[in-house]
Amino acid sequence: MINIGWIGALLLLAAWIPETVTTLKSESLEAINPKFIVFSFLGSVFLASHSYFIGDLAFLFLNTTIAVIVAAELVVYLYKSRAME
Repeated sequence: MINIGWIGALLLLAAWIPETVTTLKSESLEAINPKFIVFSFLGSVFLASHSYFIGDLAFLFLNTTIAVIVAAELVVYLYKSRAME
C-alpha cells in the first residue's frame, strides 16, 4: 500500500522542480528572490532534521530534496550576480 505522505512529497516535487528550472534558466536576477532562497533553504534543513528525528522518511526525502534544489538556486544566483558586476 502506498503511503499518502510519499504521494504528497512527489506531488510537491512535481510542482517545485519545473518552477525551479524556469527560474534557473531566466537571464534576469529578478526571477530569484535571495530572501526566499535563504528562508526556503533554512526551513527545509530544519524540517528535514525534524523529519529525521521523528523517523518520517517521506518528509525527510521531501525536505532534503527541496534543500538541495534551493541550494542550487543560491549557487546560480551568486554566479549570476557576480557575472553582472
